[in-house]
Amino acid sequence: MVDETRRNLIKAGVVAVVGSAIGFIAVKREKLMELLKPVDKVELLSAIDREYSVYAERAKKKEAELKRWCMEEAAKLCRERGEESVECVEAKRRCDAIQVKATGPRKGVRFAMAIDLNKCIGCRRCAYACVMENNQGRNLNIEWIKVLGVERKEFPEILGSQLDYEMAPLPDTVYIPISCMHCENPPCVMVCPVRATWKESDGIVVVDYDRCIGCRYCIAACPYGARYFNWAKPVVPVLELNPNMHILGNVPRVPHVVEKCTFCIQRTRDGGVPACVEVCPVGARVFGDLNDPNSPIRRVIERYGVYTLKSEAGTNPRLFYFFGPSKPVHKQEGRR
Repeated sequence: MVDETRRNLIKAGVVAVVGSAIGFIAVKREKLMELLKPVDKVELLSAIDREYSVYAERAKKKEAELKRWCMEEAAKLCRERGEESVECVEAKRRCDAIQVKATGPRKGVRFAMAIDLNKCIGCRRCAYACVMENNQGRNLNIEWIKVLGVERKEFPEILGSQLDYEMAPLPDTVYIPISCMHCENPPCVMVCPVRATWKESDGIVVVDYDRCIGCRYCIAACPYGARYFNWAKPVVPVLELNPNMHILGNVPRVPHVVEKCTFCIQRTRDGGVPACVEVCPVGARVFGDLNDPNSPIRRVIERYGVYTLKSEAGTNPRLFYFFGPSKPVHKQEGRR
């Protein structure tokens, strides 16, 4: 009897509280509407376009800034070598060609890359091309692509793998290039306290160098060691400057920020392929749109199947590995 009475009292109390809450909302709705602002549907759905309009403005400013710097460097070079010298003419050509883009992701595109471990010979041309294409500082010893030489045995280990950049290919060695995996679930994005890095709709994980505060949480979170902190201002000689740039990609970085592979965003969003794919002498790299059934990456997935590194991390990388039909003949030794 006592329990039943308590239940009735509780029910009555709940009804009273709910009733008073409904009354409060009903009474105060007009006052609340003074504080709230309705969201315009068109404005909401065009949020991405508005964000890229901001990047377009920043890209124009950066382009003007880089052209001024480039012309100053070219003028110094021309005074040293002469106005008619090949170096002077080339420096001016690169300065005139500087373009900083803010191209957004194409609708319905989802980029991915796969590397044929049966073909890779460890030549590191991909790493060198990446340095040149992405205006990486020549003074920092940073390379966005690392090529691991793993001993070919029954139970291969990545720990202790060789990073020898003098001799390749070596006998009984499998080469595994590693760079940003452009994960579906990137832990680097989750830990960034200022949202300086995020995943775009086309699958590219980008970095906003102007937002980055250099905390390096993303470096600690990345299971692949694919992010790099520049401890000094990157130096790129004017004669080696790549004038084709993107504000979220290979634009010369400020010091004390994190940088990494961007799938050559300045190329791929214009319909091209990353520099590492283009330069590979054995065709070990394949790049394309996962959503396109006729793309090279889809043909690789369907024909050979693909594998990922550290799948236990739950990151779902979009840099895959596969074993193609042909194997190169590994000589005893060879120079790069």
